[in-house]
Amino acid sequence: MKFGDKIKWALLATSAALALPAAPVLAQTASETAAPEEIIVTAQKREETLFEVPMSVTAVTGQDIAQRGSRDLQDLQYSVPGLSISELAPGTQQVELRGTSVFSGLSTVGVYMDDLPLNGESAQSGLDIRLLDVARVEVLRGPQGTLYGQGAMGGTIRYITRTPDLENVSGSISAETGMITDGGTDASVQGVLNLPIAAGQFGVRIAAAHQQYGGWIDNTSLGLKDANSGESNVFRARALWRPSAQLDVSLTLSHQDLDVGSINLSDEDRTTNSVVSTPTSSRANIANLNVSYDMGFATLLSSSGWLDRKDVNQYDLSPAFIPALEAPPPFGFGFAPGSVSSIAYHVPSANQIFAQELRLSSNGDGPLRWTVGGMYRDSQTSIHSFAVVTPDVVPFDLISVEGTNPSDSRSWAVFGEGTWAFTPTLAATLGGRYFEDRRTQDVASATFGGASADANIATFSAFSPRFNLAWTPSDTLMMYFNVAKGFRSGGFNRLSAGLGLVTVPPTYDPDTLWSYEVGGRYRSPDHRFNAELSVYYNNWTDVQSLQFASGLPVQYVVNGNDIAGFGVDAAASWRVTDALTLSVSGGYNDMTYQKTTGERHSGDPADYVPQFTFSASANYDFHWSSDLPGFARIDYQHTDGWQVYPRNLLPAPAFAETQDYLNGRIGIDVQNFKLSLFANNILDENAVSYPAFGGLFVPMRPQPRTVGLALSYDY
Repeated sequence: MKFGDKIKWALLATSAALALPAAPVLAQTASETAAPEEIIVTAQKREETLFEVPMSVTAVTGQDIAQRGSRDLQDLQYSVPGLSISELAPGTQQVELRGTSVFSGLSTVGVYMDDLPLNGESAQSGLDIRLLDVARVEVLRGPQGTLYGQGAMGGTIRYITRTPDLENVSGSISAETGMITDGGTDASVQGVLNLPIAAGQFGVRIAAAHQQYGGWIDNTSLGLKDANSGESNVFRARALWRPSAQLDVSLTLSHQDLDVGSINLSDEDRTTNSVVSTPTSSRANIANLNVSYDMGFATLLSSSGWLDRKDVNQYDLSPAFIPALEAPPPFGFGFAPGSVSSIAYHVPSANQIFAQELRLSSNGDGPLRWTVGGMYRDSQTSIHSFAVVTPDVVPFDLISVEGTNPSDSRSWAVFGEGTWAFTPTLAATLGGRYFEDRRTQDVASATFGGASADANIATFSAFSPRFNLAWTPSDTLMMYFNVAKGFRSGGFNRLSAGLGLVTVPPTYDPDTLWSYEVGGRYRSPDHRFNAELSVYYNNWTDVQSLQFASGLPVQYVVNGNDIAGFGVDAAASWRVTDALTLSVSGGYNDMTYQKTTGERHSGDPADYVPQFTFSASANYDFHWSSDLPGFARIDYQHTDGWQVYPRNLLPAPAFAETQDYLNGRIGIDVQNFKLSLFANNILDENAVSYPAFGGLFVPMRPQPRTVGLALSYDY
């Protein structure tokens, strides 16, 4: 569908939504209607209204998540300026913020569930958290190294789960089903129960969900219809004990599992001819114990967290590497044509994390506010990658040598941040964090019958400062200037010396990012109109970049590239009446390569970064009849195409295509029952979000138009 046609359909759908029967409340003027409630966030690890926070933050509330029908962060990405997410299959995400794109190394975005860091050891394996019983999602843009540590150079995403209500029994249950165009049927059911055990002192909150993925990709080689169908389960329980007004003890337990028949790669007709099945599975168990004690002058918080995660992925390398096997030496391996029919690449992995943070934050409304603390984190990872060649001509791995590569990262940090209010309208914040990371990795591998065993040990350290100046001249305007440094730890190249064909550095160094930002927020006196704008400049040096060895299907990480550029984030919402709310958001990013290595060119755009994104939504409450209230919502999202693979990986850069999405829902809301008809991807967008890569990957495309029903009951 052409872009102009998509716009016409978007306008028609929006007009139809706004032309629904008017509710009596529309006769009221804006001044007669109630002001929206303040959104409370903890982005600076203390409770503040969103308006007060002097940094670029988006807070998506649980109510907004429900109105959108969002299941995970990918459903929210286009409504959050600067956020970009790639997802090969449900369960695993690659997250970028403000142009800090990654194809290698550690993640550049910190991900937290409450106070537990969930970042693993790979930028491409972020844990996909189901938006189940979530109070809000906070997206903090720009380096957050002071309070959130290494890996938060692009920003931080925080999933804030709901706290048990110690006074009232409550809960909800919901079910949803949807028909995928030329595909299967999606279905889900979820429930939440809040149960006070001892009124005012102890309570629990339990949530569970089951999701069936219908699938829409047919494998023509293996004769599999809807090959990417699957299922997932999520369970979460949170207990709160409040023995006194000063002490809170909270324990959160979470489990999620996922099994999908195939990763989401297909041709334009939504088929794949992969000769190897490509299933993916994931298991994750999470525990977080928080103890908070109000000492009067300050609050002491201890947060202890554990993550145990196991993943298994399989890929079809046949199209990319069979030609390399059959090519004559020295460019190939000289196998007889037709002697290899398939190559399956298996990647089982496991990750265990223990994290402990101790933090003391000042109380009161005096001119000085401060936070000090320390952190310890132990992350153990094991990746066992191997290739199965059919027929079994020789056992070897084409990308990284067969074997288990256990690694261990033990890091600690001390941090502090203080804010001094010079006047009631002017305040300055100065903070810093010292971080040290000791990494070890054992490499045991075998190639062509040879074996090698190596042990790598390296220590990386950094100091990340932050300065912020905030000016609030009135109750309706706040402006700020922010300078911050982000840091990402170094690591090891998981490559065997058994190949004996290339010289690969055993480690790669940390990279750093300096961000300079000015921004502000405005709200109308009645708080019905809110807007924020930020302009930033990022300077990212010694970027961890992926390289391929010349003439070989061997990849490794090096430093040397620099990326820099300006960007703009903007968002606004207007509660026109109690019935109608309009929202828009957008982002512009001009991050480009400045200093380059390999075959990258100065001026090339940063990988995985769309230059322009835009979203708009309208939420409308009305009455179908005098005693039958209804609602309607429309969401439009646009993102530019972007460069996915740089020149050093392909003869020419590869680009994802421009994408436009339109989602909508309409329904009734009778007392505590809600029934809605929804349609996602109304325009049936089929653009390439990941292009083909030398035959290794078939293009990734979005889920087709899906139409369904959703039913929920709150009690």
